[in-house]
Amino acid sequence: MTSCIPPPAASEPQHQTLAVDQVAGYWALSEAGGGSRCQLSLANLIIEGVRPVLVERCSVPAIAEAKSWRATTSGFELLSVDGAVVMTFRRTAVDAFEEAAGRYRLTRAPLS
Repeated sequence: MTSCIPPPAASEPQHQTLAVDQVAGYWALSEAGGGSRCQLSLANLIIEGVRPVLVERCSVPAIAEAKSWRATTSGFELLSVDGAVVMTFRRTAVDAFEEAAGRYRLTRAPLS
């Protein structure tokens, strides 16, 4: 029998991480206390060795430059085009993540 779990991308750690389907999807980012907002789509597919990110309507330069993402043991990282970590998020609840410094929060966004 084969597994339905997608294989890790080349950019992902080769040890225990959050399941990709717990991270992949459409997300709404908000800044703690209001302010900046973005919409992110984290792909489940691996394209050219990475899982792509689509950032829309975003005024946060660090997030706007994200081109891919990878799962970690406690959340995920957004990566730049050269693979450098742009921002790290940790899981705080089902369908909720917080940026490591606590400045930004992600929640599942409704598909419109």
